[in-house]
Amino acid sequence: MKLLTLNEIILTIVEETKGLDPEFIEEIILKKVDIPSTEIVRLKEELRIDVLNQNFINIILKYSWGNFCFLTYQFGYNDTYGINWLIQRNLEYEDYSTLNEAGFIIIANGDPYTILLECASGRIYTIDSETEIEERMLIAENFEQLVRGMGTGQYACWCKRETEFIQLMEHITKGIGMPFWHSLVGFY
Repeated sequence: MKLLTLNEIILTIVEETKGLDPEFIEEIILKKVDIPSTEIVRLKEELRIDVLNQNFINIILKYSWGNFCFLTYQFGYNDTYGINWLIQRNLEYEDYSTLNEAGFIIIANGDPYTILLECASGRIYTIDSETEIEERMLIAENFEQLVRGMGTGQYACWCKRETEFIQLMEHITKGIGMPFWHSLVGFY
């Protein structure tokens, strides 16, 4: 098994959802779009972010995250592109000032983790309800690696290849952040 590319992830979702209600499918397929760069300016202004990683910007502007999720992790909800959800989710977070001071934003919610972007470096971390920001767990070097890992994990669950996925992620991450990857595919 290898990490799927973003295009391969899209194709696996399309294939896996054939025959389902088109309205349902519309909400779970990662679609290429052209989001105006002014949306990033707005995101930075409203969340008071000085520096935002370019890898994250490139991917967030290229795809619609408005209703997208991988397994139990949601990247947006009831939003055309996902930018409004990012802004609202962060501003409504009770400890957003602490996240902001530390240079993080929430980019996805799930069970049991909340996924954070370190704005300047682009590294991806998780926290849970019991974890302080200082105890965050690194899970990916950048947003693309996170999305490719989560998409591959979803594919592995559909194909009953969770063990291969865990071995792949152990190799890629050198064992760092494995509690997250285990929980993603329900492999304990």
